[in-house]
Amino acid sequence: MIKLGAPVTYHLKNGMTILVVESHKVPKISATLFIDAGQIKEGKKAGVLDLMGQMLGEGTTTMSKAEFDEAVDVLGANLSFTHTGGSVDALTKYFPQAFELMSKGLISASFSQSSFDKIQLQVLTDKINSSKNTKAIAKEVVGALTFGSDNPSGEFSTVETIKALTLSDVTQAYSQYITPSRSYLTIVGDIKPEAAKALAEKWFSNWNGAQLTLAISPKASNPPQTEIDVVDLPNAVQSDITVINLVNLKLDADDIYAAKLANLIFGGGSNAYLFKSLREKRGFTYGAYSNLGSGRFQTTFSSNAAVRTAKTDSAVMEFLTQLKRIRTEPISSEELENAKALYNGSFALNMEDPSVPAAYARNILLNKLPADYYRNFLKRINAVTVEQVQQAADKYFSIDNARIIVVGNAAQYLKALKELPYPIEEYDRFAKPIVSGTTGAARVIK
Repeated sequence: MIKLGAPVTYHLKNGMTILVVESHKVPKISATLFIDAGQIKEGKKAGVLDLMGQMLGEGTTTMSKAEFDEAVDVLGANLSFTHTGGSVDALTKYFPQAFELMSKGLISASFSQSSFDKIQLQVLTDKINSSKNTKAIAKEVVGALTFGSDNPSGEFSTVETIKALTLSDVTQAYSQYITPSRSYLTIVGDIKPEAAKALAEKWFSNWNGAQLTLAISPKASNPPQTEIDVVDLPNAVQSDITVINLVNLKLDADDIYAAKLANLIFGGGSNAYLFKSLREKRGFTYGAYSNLGSGRFQTTFSSNAAVRTAKTDSAVMEFLTQLKRIRTEPISSEELENAKALYNGSFALNMEDPSVPAAYARNILLNKLPADYYRNFLKRINAVTVEQVQQAADKYFSIDNARIIVVGNAAQYLKALKELPYPIEEYDRFAKPIVSGTTGAARVIK
């Protein structure tokens, strides 16, 4: 059983929940404020939340950015902000001052036109540069094709949406989403719960803001049959392949432990099925991996590799071969024990990061988990059987209703893909269908 201190929990009248995990192993304290707004749809304002999060580091109403940054540096603290909140860590003796700076950076953020212009230009420059990056484009279109471009998990910003944003859009997003409502402040480290509570009350009890409700998007659907979605990038030197399907895997699902081990065995590292097959045996790629999401919202199981363009069709079939293998063939006892050992080691190592127990404490509340969920996690991992791994793979790793999304130089691989027994649909780099005639539908190649 993992030794994970149970958090002491407090509540402020403004809607903030405070969780304190006391640990005196090192003279250091970290704090993270997370605002649980859910799946926010940005629509025509795509990119505004990211831009707003970056502006939170641009000073406060009483301190310029230079003064704010200097104050952080003097303390030797690490301080960061995003559109979902902020985090700070510092040595124990400097933590109260560092914590105050985090609170001011959130509550009293300064939004000047000059800072907005600077950050907007930086974001635009990054967006323009990424428009030539196969991996960056693939990440965007994979989300859009899997969830739909009108879903928060599928929408993405473009040069046009970033250019259209104004300072008023940013300040409006700030007023709407930076709020104590549905906020969780976790404080972990060399501090007594009473002292942590006193700090939180001192700097956050008078904070007021908009009332949030958890935004949850309608669930998307997998395709009725496995299809290949092609995005042509003529300048690409490799093909980026993602095989993906939607899943709903709650943290308290009975089979989550078997599912996590199945993912580890399939694509979790250099000893996994994908890596051994696509890299070591066939030399198609430098690395191939998979990822299985879980949590309150709909997520995905996906596997990915950037492969030699000439081997695109062969790599696609190898992904599917390995998927069929783990779904239908029992893993060996040795493979299961090795995966358990790796999971045990990684879990224990991650616990050394103070942000991890903080996230675990918050997850227990957000997902309504038992208080001993993480303390017993490895016990349940180690109890998983060979049969349970295969059952989880068969349940969550789709081979019949998946999307195979290929981003690369289609002129060099499309003809070969047409020989595979799957319909092919073509899209542009913004995940818009390449229409045939005036139907507005994606061009389907049987």
